[in-house]
Amino acid sequence: MASSMLFESTSGSPETDRHLQLVQSVDWSATSIGAIDDWPPELLLLFHLIILDPQPRLLLLGPDHTLLYNEAYAELVGERHPAALGRPIREAFPETYSMTLSIVDEVVSTGRASVEKGFCMPLMRDGRLLEIHMSWIVVPFPKKSSLTGFSVILRDETEKRVSDRRLQTSHQLSMALTMASDISSLWETILGSLRDRDHDCPFALLYAPEPDANGNDELFFQIRGSVGDFENNPVAANVLNLSGTSNDRLNQKLGAALTSEEPILLESEDGSLPKSWSNAASTRGWKDACTEAVVIPLQSNRYHKVRALLVLGVATRSKYDVAYKSWVEEMRRTIGNSIHSLRKKEMAAVELAQREKKANNISLQYNHLVKVMELSDVGIFSCDKSGNLLQANESWYRLSSFSRQAEPVPAFAWLESVYDDDKALVMSNWNSMLQGKPVTYQMRWKHPERPEGRWILAVCLSVMDDQGKIISISGCTTDIDAQKRVENDALQALQALERASASEQRFQHFSKSSPVAVHILEIPSRAISFCNIAWFDMLGIEEVPFDQLDMSWTDGILEQDLPLLRESVQKILTTHEPQTTQFRFRKMFLSGDGHRYQSWGSSQSHAELDENGAVKAIMTTTTDISHLKWAEEVQRSRVEEALEAKRQNEVFIDMTSQYVLIRNPLGAVVHCADAIDESLIEMKSILDKLQYSDEKAGKRLGELVASSAEAVNIITSCSSHQKRIVDDLLTLSKLDSNLLQINQASVRATSILDDMRRVFEIEAGRAEIELRIQADPSIKAMKVDNVMLDTGRVHQILINLITNALKFTKDKPQRRVTITMGSSEKRPSDGILSSIDFALPHTLSDTVRESEAVASGPETFFIWFTVSDSGRGIKPDEKTKLFSRFQQASPRTYSKYGGSGLGLFISRELAELQGGEIGIASELDVGSTFAFFVKTQPAAPPIDQRLKSDIAIRPRSGSAQTSFSNEIVQIHVLVAEDNPTNQKVLKRQLTNKGYIVWTADNGQEAVDFLRQTRYWSAPSSTPSVPSSPSTAQEKALHVILMDTEMPIMDGLTAARRIRQMQRDGLLKGHVPILSVSANARPEQTSMAMDAGMDDSISKPFRIADLTPKIDRLADMAYAG
Repeated sequence: MASSMLFESTSGSPETDRHLQLVQSVDWSATSIGAIDDWPPELLLLFHLIILDPQPRLLLLGPDHTLLYNEAYAELVGERHPAALGRPIREAFPETYSMTLSIVDEVVSTGRASVEKGFCMPLMRDGRLLEIHMSWIVVPFPKKSSLTGFSVILRDETEKRVSDRRLQTSHQLSMALTMASDISSLWETILGSLRDRDHDCPFALLYAPEPDANGNDELFFQIRGSVGDFENNPVAANVLNLSGTSNDRLNQKLGAALTSEEPILLESEDGSLPKSWSNAASTRGWKDACTEAVVIPLQSNRYHKVRALLVLGVATRSKYDVAYKSWVEEMRRTIGNSIHSLRKKEMAAVELAQREKKANNISLQYNHLVKVMELSDVGIFSCDKSGNLLQANESWYRLSSFSRQAEPVPAFAWLESVYDDDKALVMSNWNSMLQGKPVTYQMRWKHPERPEGRWILAVCLSVMDDQGKIISISGCTTDIDAQKRVENDALQALQALERASASEQRFQHFSKSSPVAVHILEIPSRAISFCNIAWFDMLGIEEVPFDQLDMSWTDGILEQDLPLLRESVQKILTTHEPQTTQFRFRKMFLSGDGHRYQSWGSSQSHAELDENGAVKAIMTTTTDISHLKWAEEVQRSRVEEALEAKRQNEVFIDMTSQYVLIRNPLGAVVHCADAIDESLIEMKSILDKLQYSDEKAGKRLGELVASSAEAVNIITSCSSHQKRIVDDLLTLSKLDSNLLQINQASVRATSILDDMRRVFEIEAGRAEIELRIQADPSIKAMKVDNVMLDTGRVHQILINLITNALKFTKDKPQRRVTITMGSSEKRPSDGILSSIDFALPHTLSDTVRESEAVASGPETFFIWFTVSDSGRGIKPDEKTKLFSRFQQASPRTYSKYGGSGLGLFISRELAELQGGEIGIASELDVGSTFAFFVKTQPAAPPIDQRLKSDIAIRPRSGSAQTSFSNEIVQIHVLVAEDNPTNQKVLKRQLTNKGYIVWTADNGQEAVDFLRQTRYWSAPSSTPSVPSSPSTAQEKALHVILMDTEMPIMDGLTAARRIRQMQRDGLLKGHVPILSVSANARPEQTSMAMDAGMDDSISKPFRIADLTPKIDRLADMAYAG
C-alpha cells in the first residue's frame, strides 16, 4: 500500500525517521481521520511534503482539527510533544483553542488564507516556561478535496520580537539619560526608565558608593532606588559592605562584580538571589517570581573605578543567553557613556573657571620646567629638519662630548660625536622622524676615555605645526651606560624625558607627550604647582587640575616607600643637593613573561632657590624603571638557579670521587703492589746471597722472582692508568659543568721540576730513557722565584705530556725526553715559542682567561714548559685531532699504545683556564715537542716555606727513623680509616717501612686515642682506645693519617675537635694531622686545611708519595 511505502522508506535523516516511527505508533483509528491504511492519497502526499519541510508545518484534520505535524514543529512546541500528536487542538492547546477556532472560522467564511503575526504563546522548554512568539499562515484544503482541514505554516519570531523589545528599552533608556544633569540625578533617571519596561525589567536595585568613617567610598554601597514590589518585599540591606569579610553568597557575588568589573549572575538556585528580591517581580511583566538577576558594575570606562552597582532582574520567561548578555553589555556601555559625559561636563565647568588662572601660570611653569631641563641628568635637544642643532641642555653636551660653539656649524655636525658603528642607525631613525614617526632606540656617543663609547637611550619625535607639517625634531637622551655594563644587554631602558622646545607651543607639546613624569612641589605649602600627563599615569590617579590636587596623590605610591620620598624632600631642604630615589607605585606592571609585578619609579629631584637662598620649590622628574627592576629580578633568579645547579654538580662529583676511589679497592691494590714489589726486591737480594745445590732450581727460582716483579710492575702501571682515566673523567665532568676552578697559591717555581723528576725518574730509568729536566736561562734572567700558580693543574698537564712522551719513546733506538721550564714577559706564542703550532682557544676559555682566579696586574708574566721526545713524531694531518675530546692522532695509536683520548683535550682546557695555550711541533720519525704556558705573577714565599724552612725534609729508604738533635727517634703514626681493607694494607706497608702504627676506625676513636698519648694534659677518663702494638699508658705519637669520610665522626669534625682541645688546654703542643681523601678538588683541600689539617694527600696514593709527607710532619711534631 502507499501508506506502507511512505512509512517503510527512510528520509536519510535519523531525526525524521524517528518522527515517522512516532507518527506510526499513534492510534489513528481512534481519531476522526481514521487509521493510516485508510488515509486518502492526497493526505499521504501532503504528509510526505510537510515531513520533508525543514520549517514547522502543521495539519489540522477533520472536524475536531486533529493535529498532524512534522519534526520541526515538534521542536517548536517543546514539551507539548509528543502528547499533542494525533489529538484535537482543543485538548492539545486549550489555552489557544478559542483564538485558533476564530481564525479557522474566518478562513472558512472567506475561503482565503489567514496570516497571523506576533502571536505569543507560553511553552515549556527544558523544564522552564518561556515566551514564544510565532507567526502563521492558515490555508484551507480545497472544497472539492476529499480532505477536510487546514495546512498551517509557522515561523518562530521569538528572537526578533524580544530583540525589538529590548532595543526599545535601550532606546528609551538612552533618551532618558540625556535628561540627567549630574551623577546623582542619573541614578533616578535609570530607574525611572526601567519602570516602564516591566517585561525586560522584572525588578531593579541601584547601589552607589557611600563613604565610611575614614572617607573610603570603595567598599560601602548605599541603595539609591528600586523598581518592583519592594513595599511588600523589603530590601535585604540598604547598605552593602563589600570588604570581603562576609560569607554571604550575595555579598560574595556583589564583591566579585565590584572586583572583576564584569557582570555577575545571581541565582535563586545557589542562594545568591534573596527571596524578597525574587518576589518583587511578581507584580510586573509576566507576574512570575524572578529566579535570576544580573549585577552590572557601572563605570565611565574600564580604567576608572565602579560608580554604582545595578542589580537587574532577568526577564522571567527568557533565558540568560549570549543575546541577553550582549543586551546587558550594551545597556552598561550606554550608562557608562552617560557617566563619562556627565563627568566631562563637570570637569569642563571647573576647567572653564580655572582657564584664566591657568593662563597666568603658564609662564611661571615654563620657567620652572626650563630649569628642570637644565638641572636634569637627561640630555634634551632640538634640531631643524636639516639637522642643525637649535638648542640643547648641559646634560646633552656632557653626554655627547659635543662642544658648544658660538659660530654656526654645518648641518649634522653633531653626527661626528656618534659612535661610528651607530651612525647608520641614527640616520635611519632620523629618516623615520622626517616621516612623522616617533622613535626610541639605543646608541653610543664617542667618549674620550672609553673606546667602546657611552651608551644612551634616545627618545625622539617630530614636532608639527597646526597644518601637520614637521617644523623640528626634538628628543631626549638618557645615560644607560651603567645598566649596559651591569646587566649585559638587559631589557631596553625605558623612555626618559622626550624633548624640550624653544617656543612655548613646542614646550607644551613636549610636556604633554613626554613619557617622563614631571612635577613641581611648592615649599612650604607642599602643593603641586605643575605636573604632566605622565605623572598622573605613573601614579595611576585621575587627571585633575593642579589646584585641586591635595596630598591624596601619595595614594599612588606604595605606603612602605613613602618614608623614602619624605626623607629625600627633607635632605633637599637641608642640603640643597639633588636627590635620586627609587620607589614603588601601587599599580602593577605586566612583565614580558606574562606575570604582574610591582611598578618601580626612579626620581631625580632638584631644589629651586629664591633670592635669599631658601628652597621655594622642588622640581622632580620620574622615570618608570619597572622593566629594569624586573630584569634585575630575572637575572638574580637565574644566578641563584645556576649556583644551585653548580652545587648539585659538585655534590655529584664528590660522590663519584668518593665511591669510585675510596670504596673501590684501587687504593688497596696500589698499596699491595708496592708491598709485593718491596718483598720481591728483598727476596732477590736474599737469593743472590744463597748457594744452591741444585743450580737448575735456583735459576728457576730467580726466573719466578723476575716474573713476579714484572707482574707487579704491570699491576702498578694498570692501577696508575686506571687512576688517570678516573681523574680525566672527573675533570671532564667538571669542565662540561663549568665547575672546574683555578685556585692559585704561592709556590716556588723550580719545585715543579723537582716534583716531575721525583715522579718520573724511576719509570724512565726502567725504560732506559734519558730524562733531562732543566730550567731555561730566562728563569734566572727574570729572577723568577715564588709565583702564583695552581700547581695541581700544572702538574696534571705535565704528567699527561711526560707520560705520553715516555710511552711513545720507549720502543725507539734513541730514547730521550727533555722537560724545560722558562719564563716570558709577553705571550710565548708570540715570541720564544713561535715555532709551536698552538691550538685555537675556545670562546669560553677566552673569557675565563681574564677571570679573577687567574693572576693579573702590572707584574703579570708567563711561565712556559716544553716536553720534547725522540719518539715516532706525528704527521701534519694528525695534529688537528690531538687536542679534541676522545681523539687520538690515528686509530693505530690506541691499538698500539692505548689511552682514552682525553688527556690532551683536558690539558688544553686547563691551560686555557689559566690564561695560556697549548700546542705542538713535530716531525715524523724525529720526535715531538709539546709546549704550554700559563699566566702568573710574583708572590711571597708559601707559608710553610717561611715558617718551617728550618725543618730538614729528608727522604727515607726503608726506615722510619729521624734524627732530632742527634737523637734517633722512631716515628709513631695513627691511621684513622674506616675501610678495613685499606686500613690493614696501609698499616702493613707503613710497618714494613719501619713506622710504629696505631689504627682507629673513625674520628671519635682518633680523638679518644689522644688521651693515651704524651699530648694529653687533662685527667684521663680512660675511654676505649684504638688497637695498638703495646699497652703503655703514655704512648708516643707524631702524625695522624685522618680519612675525611668516616662514620660516627668524619675526619674534618675530628680535626676541628682536636684543634679546639688544643685551644682549651686539653692537649699539649700541636698534633700534626695529614688529610687523606678521594675528594681532590681545591675546594675540598681548602676545607681540610680550614678544619685544621696540616697537609693532604688524595687517594689512591703510592707509599713513596706518602712517607715524605709523614716525615715532614714528624719533624714538625718534634720541633714544636
